[in-house]
Amino acid sequence: MRTELETIAEKWLEEARESGLPRAQEKYWKEVFPLVKKRFVRENRKHLKTYDALMLTLGTSPQPLILVLEAVRPLKVYFLYTAETEAHLSRIIREVDFLRQHEITYDRDRIDADNPLELYEKVGRKWLEWSRGSGCSCALCNTGGKKSMVSAAAVAAYFLGIDLIYVDHSEYVEDLRIPKPGTEYLTVLPNPLVAMGDLKLKEAKSLFNAGNFEVSKRVLSEISAELSGRHALPVGMLVNVLAELVEGYSLWDRFHYVKAADALRSAKEKASRFDLEIDVKGLEKNLHALEMLRLESRGKSLFSVLRDEPAFGFRLAVDLYSNALRKSETGLLDDAVVRLYRCLELISQLRLAQAPEGLGGPFNTDNFEWKRMDSRVRHRYAEVSAQIFKRGWRNMDPERMPKDVGLMAGHVLLFSMGDPLWKGKSVADLENFHGVINKRNELMLVHGKKRASNDDVNLLANYACSFLKIMAGEFKTVWEEVLEEHTFITL
Repeated sequence: MRTELETIAEKWLEEARESGLPRAQEKYWKEVFPLVKKRFVRENRKHLKTYDALMLTLGTSPQPLILVLEAVRPLKVYFLYTAETEAHLSRIIREVDFLRQHEITYDRDRIDADNPLELYEKVGRKWLEWSRGSGCSCALCNTGGKKSMVSAAAVAAYFLGIDLIYVDHSEYVEDLRIPKPGTEYLTVLPNPLVAMGDLKLKEAKSLFNAGNFEVSKRVLSEISAELSGRHALPVGMLVNVLAELVEGYSLWDRFHYVKAADALRSAKEKASRFDLEIDVKGLEKNLHALEMLRLESRGKSLFSVLRDEPAFGFRLAVDLYSNALRKSETGLLDDAVVRLYRCLELISQLRLAQAPEGLGGPFNTDNFEWKRMDSRVRHRYAEVSAQIFKRGWRNMDPERMPKDVGLMAGHVLLFSMGDPLWKGKSVADLENFHGVINKRNELMLVHGKKRASNDDVNLLANYACSFLKIMAGEFKTVWEEVLEEHTFITL
């Protein structure tokens, strides 16, 4: 069944053939074009991305520009016309409601169609004006104008990173040499520079998500070099923000918390301002974790920090745990085991630094003062450690006991003190824990010749997770929320 537009268009074409196209123009504008415009807007607006600003080259046919303006409905408009096409500008203003009703202001410049340098200069200046201070999604419509003007506009769009759009048609009336009314459609040509940059951006994001931060930074640097001298927004701004994000998370992954926080805060502010489709909420959660991690006081010993700032010690342990999980996910199992070992060791150091005075605490595992410890706890430690380490203490003289307390000895002490981390557990549980801990000592990276397995990582991670969950409750936090704050966003 034929539509109203098809019926009216066919009738008008017959009349145009009989009376001539110039005489049929009035009826076209009154009866045909309103239906063409309605259909064009309906069919194209739903598939069209949002553009804040639109530049248009004007030829002798104003219809395509009217269709584009109605479909895009930008907030800023800029016309480029010649002495020969200036008269058609008034028709466009009359036909486009938001221009006719002065809802927005528009700019216009007359140029020499045969002078591409003039067009480059006009387009470049307008783009700089529009993009100054904020992101501006812009397109350039080069449907109208002489071939030299159309080609120059396409080159300018390429250089500036602007999408190129034009009105095409699916049917052409050969005898009248016009597009068949109702067959017009909008074509969007993404800027090739931006499109190629997008492919590399996907590569950079994939590398980041895989934890390969250094290679991701190198790819982003290559994109930035390719965009040098071009104002290719939004891809240019996106590259800058991604580079800051990758640098920030790379610093965090290497435990440079203060520098990481500075880089990520800067990236977050830009991502929020320019709406770059980055997980800003996740970034805010990460920044909260970094704010906790940067509490460490400069110039203080680890013991002093753990004693005076237990929240920092807890967050540091969580971060070691999260870091280990990232290493495991990327196949770096040995690195994951080493980090989990350090996490478990740090947990014992933190708990001992927070030991109550009634038991002799706080204790410094780098210079352990055995004589301050409650004698009952000390004797319990001797009994349990004899079972764990398969050797007894010949001399329990506090002055002759080792000053350095390692991971396993630290947890035996916690067990002997009745610490909540080991509440309800038996010596057999401690022995199992000791067996898991020794997985680290057997690694080629440490003292042995073995490589870590997924099972090694999982066993250590389960212990760390169970301890950290208990500690999260003590700090009146929700473990899942804390872990989320230490989990890197996905790009």
